[in-house]
Parts: sequence; structure tokens; C-alpha cells
Amino acid sequence: MKAFIAAAAIVAAHAAALAVLPDRGMAISYTFFFSVAALAMFSAWRAWLRSGTPRDHRWWLLLASLGLWTIGMSLSARQNYVLDNSNPAPGDSMFFYILYVLPVLVAVSSAPVAARKKWALAIDLVLAGLLGVLFYLRTFSIVTVEGAIGQQQAVDVAYMLDFENVCLAVAALLRFVATDRADDHSFFRAVMAFFVVYAISGFSYNHYVALNGHPEFGTSSWDALLDLPFLSLFVVAMTRQPQRHWHPPVYLIRFVQSASPTFLAMSVLGFGLMLIPVYPSLGICGAIAAVVGIGLRGTLAQVDLVEEEYRLSRSRDELQGLVFIDSLTGLANRRALDERLLREWHRPAQREPIALLMIDVDFFKEYNDRYGHLAGDDCLRALASVLAGRGLRAGDFIARFGGEEFAVIAPGTRLPEAVALAEDLRAQVEAQGIVHPLSPCGVLTITIGVATVLANANGGPLDLLNAADRALYRAKNAGRNRIGALGEARLESSRA
Repeated sequence: MKAFIAAAAIVAAHAAALAVLPDRGMAISYTFFFSVAALAMFSAWRAWLRSGTPRDHRWWLLLASLGLWTIGMSLSARQNYVLDNSNPAPGDSMFFYILYVLPVLVAVSSAPVAARKKWALAIDLVLAGLLGVLFYLRTFSIVTVEGAIGQQQAVDVAYMLDFENVCLAVAALLRFVATDRADDHSFFRAVMAFFVVYAISGFSYNHYVALNGHPEFGTSSWDALLDLPFLSLFVVAMTRQPQRHWHPPVYLIRFVQSASPTFLAMSVLGFGLMLIPVYPSLGICGAIAAVVGIGLRGTLAQVDLVEEEYRLSRSRDELQGLVFIDSLTGLANRRALDERLLREWHRPAQREPIALLMIDVDFFKEYNDRYGHLAGDDCLRALASVLAGRGLRAGDFIARFGGEEFAVIAPGTRLPEAVALAEDLRAQVEAQGIVHPLSPCGVLTITIGVATVLANANGGPLDLLNAADRALYRAKNAGRNRIGALGEARLESSRA
């Protein structure tokens, strides 16, 4: 509230001073203009200090714009006092009044993600430099250093100023409305306040004061109109940011943020088209550069998006792999076994039975009691390496079922073949000679239950699991270190 009262007092003082001291009106107006510009720059600097850690460096772009405007005003004062030139549109000051929007335009055109990319910054700088050249050519295609030759040239300059002010006001308003972060909201709120007010007050002053019989500063109290944009920035930047009662839809936020890089390119395109009647080659080159710039930026953004999607997909696959991997043995876990069994069960045109081998480590509790759980973990890892590395075919699937139990899915395998596979695995484990003093065999052995089922609509994978589990239970009851096949007693092998 204090900042608003101070701003209102400055405007009133400026208008009153012009009314009371008309003979010194030009000096009064210049004094107030430089003062309000200094206030605006001070408020932008304060806002940068309060922007948090890391600080928002876009405020320095706003400071640069205000500095360029101040240079333009200094050149205007030089024309009046040093060169005694009362022309309303001297070329040097007009160029800086047009150029001053460039730093803020770069900030408004920056997308939150792409702004952190070096290639995006390089494209923005090239387009910004090209736009500065187009500003210069367009300005001096209308006026000379001394100013406008006639009334029409002055009007053309005024319309050019209106065009860039309105475009930047609209762009800043869109960025302000479609913000989802506090720092963005604070910055674009200040930029929007400045350029919206500047577009309105600048249009009013240029067309209804400066070009309507009052060519010099100080000839009308309406000079105080030009204080308003700077004081608006001062008030907004110095006051506490109000609570937001409306939050834009996410789609609107993403749309504006994605479209914002086109603001700079569209400015280059617009001024390039303006130059075509005067400098056809340069104007066409500017228009082509704008199209190429936005196209290149869009292509590189798409490349980054594809790369990001690939990275996320790879991370998702890795995480999914962790979900299906047993952390101790590195084999597939029970969840992966269930999904694989379900997939095999519902495989189209399934003609051969599915075999399931349930493997149990003999007397493993006694092994843990003798050597400890860490040694038991090492034993399970060694056993997993043996089971996975020997005897299994390309289409077979091995997993840790839980505890000291493992399971092997062998698609397209009949019972005799499955029993032969189980016997090979049993023999391989026994041949490792892992010492187990509490086992009757003196070494680590396994018992395997084998079952085969032909997939059909009347059953499910659970039937195969139950059958293999019953076969394992039968083999363990008959002794250890052997193979059990449900319903095929003649296929049970004796202890080796």
C-alpha cells in the first residue's frame, strides 16, 4: 500500500509541476522520467535479491531492458539540450526505445525446461541478435538520426512502437496467466504489469499527445502518463505477492510454456516482413531465419523428448526387472514364475504338455543351523548357479520359489523327458560335493517333484503347481535326493 501511495504521489507531483512551471516543463519531465526508471530498476534488483536460492536471473534481463530504455531517454535529452533538435522521433533514441524490449523478450520466450538447454540458449541468442539488426534497419528505414522527415514517418514509428509493446504485453500476460511456479508467477506478474500499462500509456501519449500538437516534453501535463509503466513495475515488485485464488489448468500451462519459444521467432518474422518493401533480401532472410530457428528448436526439443522417453522406458524396464528378480540368487522370483506359467498356459495353439519341476534342498535347515544363515545364503547362490547354468534348455525357465525351494518350467515337455531333466539337475548338484555333515549323503543334495499337464480350459496353472508340489511331497516321504513324478511310481529313481 505504501508503494502505491508513493507512486500516486509521484504522478500527481509530475503533473502539478508541469502545470505550475510550464517554462521548465522539459527539464521537469526528464527528471521524473529518469527518476521513475531508477525506481523501477531498484525494485527489479530488490525482487532479484528476494527470489530465493538459486536466484532468478531473469530479473537481470528486465533490468537490462530498463537500462536500454534509459539510454534511449538519455539520447533524447541529448537531442534536445545538446543538439537543440526538437524533432519528436530522433533516430538514435527511437532505436533504443525499440531495442529495449529485446532482453525481456528473451526471458518471456524461454520455456522452463528448454531454457536450461545450451542449444536453446544459442538459438535464442542468434534470433535475438538478428532481431536487433532488424530493429535497427526498420528504425532507420523510417527516420534519420535527426528524426522523422514528416508527420507520416513519425506516425509509422509510433505504430511500430505500438506493435512491439502490444505483442510483448500479450506474451507477458499469457505467461503470467499460465504459471505453476511461484518464481515464474512473481516475475511474469511484474513484466505483465509493466508492458500492459506501457502499451496503453505509450499508445495514448504517442497518438494523442506527442503527435497531436505537443511535439516536445513539458508542453502538457499528460507527460505524467509515461511514469505509469515504471511505477506499476515498482508497485508490483515492491509489494507482497497476493494469494492466488485461481489456478490455471495443467493443459493451459503446458501449452503456453511449449508455445513461448515461438514469441521470439514470431517477432523476427514480423519485422522481417516489415523490411521486405525497403530491403527485400534482408527481409526475406529474416523471415527464413525465423522459420528455420523455430523449426530447429522444435526438432531439437523433439530429439530431447525422444531421448527422455527412451531413458524413462529403460529405467522402467530396469525397475520392472527388479520387481521380478530374486535379490539373493539373481534368478527370477515367485511373481515372475507365476506370470511365466500363466503365459505358457494360455499360449495359442498349445499342443504339448507343460512340465513343472519343484526343487527342494535336502536338510537345509540343518545346514543353516550348522554354518549360519550367511553361509546358507552363499549355499543358495551356488546352488542357483548350478541349476541355471547346466542342463536347462533354451525355452526352460528357472525361478526361486521361496526359501530353499526352486522351480523350473519346461514348456512342451512330456513326463519322461521332464524326469530325465530333473535327474540331470539332481546329479549335477550332488556332483558339486558341497559339504553337508548333517545330511545322510554327506554332501548337499536336492529332491525334485515333477508333474506335467496339458493346458486346457477346464484347469489352470494352479493345477500344475499343486501336482508338482504333491510329487515333491511324495518324493520327500520316500526319502531324499530323488525324483518324484506324480502318478508314475515306476519313474521314481532310487537314491543315487
